[in-house]
Amino acid sequence: MNKKNLVVFTLATASMAFGQLKLPKLSDMKDKLSQKPTAAAKTTASTTSAPAVEQPVAAEPAVTAPAVEPANTQMAKAEPATAPAKAESFKPLPAGSTQVVYQGQGIELTLCEKGARQGQWDVVCTKPARTFEYKGGNTAVFGTFKFDPPLTSQTSNYKVQIFKDGRLDEYREITFQTGGKTAVVRFSPRPGLYTMKVVEQTNDDKIALTDQFVVAPDTVGDRVLGNLKTGAGKLMICSTIDDNWKCVGESTTWDAKKPFNMYVTLPEVIPGTVCGWAIFKQNPDGTDGQFVDDMMQGTQGRASKWATTNGNYLPAGKYTIYSITWANRATVGDLKEYFAKTTLTVR
Repeated sequence: MNKKNLVVFTLATASMAFGQLKLPKLSDMKDKLSQKPTAAAKTTASTTSAPAVEQPVAAEPAVTAPAVEPANTQMAKAEPATAPAKAESFKPLPAGSTQVVYQGQGIELTLCEKGARQGQWDVVCTKPARTFEYKGGNTAVFGTFKFDPPLTSQTSNYKVQIFKDGRLDEYREITFQTGGKTAVVRFSPRPGLYTMKVVEQTNDDKIALTDQFVVAPDTVGDRVLGNLKTGAGKLMICSTIDDNWKCVGESTTWDAKKPFNMYVTLPEVIPGTVCGWAIFKQNPDGTDGQFVDDMMQGTQGRASKWATTNGNYLPAGKYTIYSITWANRATVGDLKEYFAKTTLTVR
């Protein structure tokens, strides 16, 4: 019986796991954001209470690399190339595979944006490509390999390097398992033209295979999360949010004696994320001045909208309110990475 072994070289990433959320009516899940006053203002908030969130019924799951453990895999990043001062020229490259025989070892490389499985162990590309869209942290360039004959314990170990403008950008260093027939690597490069080299692990001058790929110029700009553009959402100030996720009493002008709630909607679903709100007092010129407060609020699963429901207060003044990821919280205003923002005048 033929035994197939998968050899994977991949980048392991730690991530937070969020459970799925089955939403009752919004009125049944009021979060209890506790009051946290500051010297400059009094706001009602919480860093632990459950938020009101929406979990869409139909959403595409994230595509991941084959879940197979690699043997003795290491990765490193060396001297990442910096963005050029002027726009780079962009020329798409045709899709296809590269096949070589190196010292009796047959190697076939196919590049693609999504890796897939074939059979129980073998890995292949779903759609070959040498031209890739830049998607921020979601950019994926997979290189899948086939070896003929299968790699054995006597076979030279290899590493895969990518170069930009003649400089080493990243590499993956791998020791293959005995009998390896296939392997996969993943990179997340920035825009530009890259040369990929497969070299012997202990001697970079011994090159087994060379190929090229290109990542298209960035068309999005600043991103708040994944490939989601900063400011792509809408932040509303409401009296309440009803069970159909409608902002009741929406306004950008508020009575200081009246509680308000913050509600954000996004154009797409995001994975479970620890989010929050940040509030700054505005300067006379409209820029952000004194930091007032921030409040944590998780999405509790995949979501495209969430809100506070307990009521918040601010004293008279003009404020900038942001919806942010908690990782991007800051006490200096004029933020560059946020889901949405609005200006609220309190009288």
